[in-house]
Amino acid sequence: MRDAIRFSLPLTKQMQSFLQLRDGLVCLQRAEAEGNVPAWLQASVDLRASLLGDQGRKPAIAELLSLFSSLRAYLQPLAEKHHHFSSAIAKACHDIDMHVASIEGGLDEAIHFLRKDAVINVYHNGLQKQDWLVHRPCMPQMMPVLGHADAERRRILTALLQPLINAVSGLDNMLHDFVEWTPRIAHGGSDQIIPDRGSNYGLLVVGLEQDVVKQGIVPDIAGNRFSIQLRFQRWPSGDSACVVNEDVPYSMMLVPCA
Repeated sequence: MRDAIRFSLPLTKQMQSFLQLRDGLVCLQRAEAEGNVPAWLQASVDLRASLLGDQGRKPAIAELLSLFSSLRAYLQPLAEKHHHFSSAIAKACHDIDMHVASIEGGLDEAIHFLRKDAVINVYHNGLQKQDWLVHRPCMPQMMPVLGHADAERRRILTALLQPLINAVSGLDNMLHDFVEWTPRIAHGGSDQIIPDRGSNYGLLVVGLEQDVVKQGIVPDIAGNRFSIQLRFQRWPSGDSACVVNEDVPYSMMLVPCA
């Protein structure tokens, strides 16, 4: 299923914090590569919320370090049970140690940048419900200027965040590498997953083949660590979402790290 499209549902607050951070970093990198100033600003404000704590979020670094620790604790006994994975697991544990060291020693400047940068703060203020300084109407008029003048600002932030980008990307890959896919069928377009209550699962990943997703079929996922409901929908172009009534084959994995 490595070529499948993946959809993730966090089952713990810790995993939700990680996914918000991961997605913010992906959006920031893509926006910088495309020179998309509005998208870059939106991603920067989202990362500001993740790293500084805002919009109902706790600072994500402590959650990220805890997740690395949980993954390491899961991998060590796994190496004893599956000797053919031992070298790959040893490398993963070494990578975890390196990522943890880079995070603990290299994010102060990035956090300071996000806290103090004038443009990011003006945009952040403009998104607030009560925009007392009326930043919001002014921002579209500033975009042409920012687009030409602020390439260096965007480059600096990406460079400061590079240790975090590497760590989050590495962790995202490792969360999928040591868990097997389980093939399933959503009969009549729906399915229910009951996780084992003896395991502390933190993430559900649903995989669909690319040709299925190209038909506009995606999973609507809801639930918690005790019961997860899947209802597949079709998202047609220019029309409302509709339920899928036919059987849908898919694969899923429950990641036992939280």
